[in-house]
Amino acid sequence: MITKSKLHEIEKLWKKLEKSKSSYDTVDFVKKIISLLDSEDYFEETADFLHTTTLKLRHLTVLSLLDDKKFIFLLELASNNLDLCFLFYRFPEEELTKFIKVNKRVSSIEKLVQIAADRLDDLRVDWKVEQDNPWIAPLQKLDADVWKALADDSKTWINFKQSNTQKINRFSNNAKNKDWQWLYDLCVQKHTQGFIMEKDNKGKKIEHHIEIIKALSLS
Repeated sequence: MITKSKLHEIEKLWKKLEKSKSSYDTVDFVKKIISLLDSEDYFEETADFLHTTTLKLRHLTVLSLLDDKKFIFLLELASNNLDLCFLFYRFPEEELTKFIKVNKRVSSIEKLVQIAADRLDDLRVDWKVEQDNPWIAPLQKLDADVWKALADDSKTWINFKQSNTQKINRFSNNAKNKDWQWLYDLCVQKHTQGFIMEKDNKGKKIEHHIEIIKALSLS
């Protein structure tokens, strides 16, 4: 359960976000809001408190992971409208250029949002994992040995099920149907709990932990 003080802090930022006219300020407010929402478990409660939707918060989470330059570029194309910005983010670069050129005379943001959404439906593109879930893509680039080592580590974690150790180990081989979102959530949780750390209690660097921490920008 998210604390009331954190909800009110998010609410203050949310009100500033709604009034923001600057793409630079909008980026800043979005990133600050998402930094306070450190778990999707809080999305529903927070969405209700802000009178918005969990889908909106998920979209903002994706946008918050963009570098500032890319985020600001998309926002300015979208006239500082976050709904349109998210749709533009989902366009392949070439298609986005075409879309902007064809629809440059559409003055209504609401109408442009609908046109963009319809165009995305028409494209029927198989989006890459890193587009829909950019926080997962860095994990997929890590060497398989990282996950084998982490699976070995997990055998010493208190009350950690053997079945979950086996699940981690699946990422070190060619197993199908890997749940990368589960692995991401696990790594964030174990880093928070102090099980994934840069050094052990003797001060020795733990290289595979360092790779995970860097990949997820947790340091």
